[in-house]
Amino acid sequence: MTTPTAHDSAAPQTSVGPFSTPGAGPTPWEVTEWALQRIQKFQLCTVRRDGRPHVTPLLAIWALDAMWFTTGENEQKAKNVSANPHCALTAGTATLTGNDYVIEGTASLVTDQATREAVATAFEQAYGWQLTREDGTWHQLGNAVRTGSAQLYRVQPDKAFAFSTGSESSQTRYRWS
Repeated sequence: MTTPTAHDSAAPQTSVGPFSTPGAGPTPWEVTEWALQRIQKFQLCTVRRDGRPHVTPLLAIWALDAMWFTTGENEQKAKNVSANPHCALTAGTATLTGNDYVIEGTASLVTDQATREAVATAFEQAYGWQLTREDGTWHQLGNAVRTGSAQLYRVQPDKAFAFSTGSESSQTRYRWS
């Protein structure tokens, strides 16, 4: 199923990084955005109050020109982003070839009901039966987002990377102004 995306008129600036194969072109943002809409498991990196990193796997989605994730108010990631909202979400292959993605940005707690409703629907569309059926691993997560019993965070991207490795390697950087 497709996650709804509101296309912003200000697409990110795209450039090829120095670790690319000579002559390699950048991965178009539309290709990376399409991949982010279909990835189902991400790793979230936040920073603890004492400066140590904290990384955890979680469900996240790319929708409405941002990354979104949920958590409980007493979980470590919620405590971390309340003290330091800078974070990164990563996803990729478990092999030496393929595509890997990094989104760096600033997390903010979302309390607006209309936004919570739209993002809950986007989660349900992205994850399907895992959220909507009683036998799903995250059954009723959509309802938890709608009611506010799960905290919803929006990660406004500052920059992102797409790393493509294979016969030709490309490091693409995306920057939002």
